Amino acid sequence: MCDLFALSAKKDYSAPKSMPLFAVRAKKNMDGWGIGFFRKQQAIVEKSAEQVFSSDHLHDSFQRLARVVKSRIIICHIRFRTSGLVDECHAHPFVLNFGGHNWIFAHNGKAPAIESYQSSGIAIEDAVSDSARVFEYLRDHIEDHHRNATEPEMLFEALSDSTVQMIDQYPGDYNFLLSNGHLLFACTNHRQFMIMKGSRELEGALLLTTLARGLSKEKWLRVAKATNRRGLLLAISGNDVVLHKSI
Repeated sequence: MCDLFALSAKKDYSAPKSMPLFAVRAKKNMDGWGIGFFRKQQAIVEKSAEQVFSSDHLHDSFQRLARVVKSRIIICHIRFRTSGLVDECHAHPFVLNFGGHNWIFAHNGKAPAIESYQSSGIAIEDAVSDSARVFEYLRDHIEDHHRNATEPEMLFEALSDSTVQMIDQYPGDYNFLLSNGHLLFACTNHRQFMIMKGSRELEGALLLTTLARGLSKEKWLRVAKATNRRGLLLAISGNDVVLHKSI
C-alpha cells in the first residue's frame, strides 16, 4: 500500500535527511513517487512512474529534490498501485485550484466505490484512479457547500463535513494529505500517522508519515481513528497541530 510523508514548518525548510529515509523504508511500493511543495504560493509537483528505490540505489532525481526543495510544507507520496495505470499521470501528489488557492493532495488507501464519481468541475487530467476522484469529490463538496470558508477553523470544518459525506457515500480506506500552502490537513480512517516534532536526528520541523515505526529511533506520536468513528482529521500550521477532530 502507498505511503505518505509530510513536513510542516514556520519557515522554508528542506528534508535532506528524512525524505530519503522515508523513500528507503517505503521501497516496497514500486509504482512511482512524487514530491509536492509551494513556491510563492504556487503549487509545484515533481513526480515519476519509476521505482523510487532500485538495485540498492535511491532514484537520482528523488535524492536531488530532497536536497534542494525548500518550502514551509512538503508532501511526498510513494505509490503502490491499487487503481489506475502505472504512469506519471497517476503518481501523486495531484494539484487543483479552488477557493483562491492551489491545493496539493496525496492519498493512501483503497476506495473502489468512488471510482464511479463524476465531477461537475475540472477533472484531474488523464487520471482514472480512486485517489483522483477523492480529491475531486472533496473539492466539489467544499466549493458547493462551503464556498465562503476561508479562515482556518472554517476550512477545517468544511473539510470535516466533506470527508464525512464522502465516507458515508463511498465507503473505503482513506488516508490523505491536503494543503493550500498555509495549512496542512491530514486525515486517516485506516492505518495511522506517526508524528515527530523537534527531532534531534532529522529535521527540526514537524514530520508526519504513515510508516508504522516513524523515521528515527526517537519516540514518535502515533495517531489513529477511534474504533467507533469514521476517521480522524488534523490541521497543522507551522510546527504545531492546531486543530484535531474525530469524524
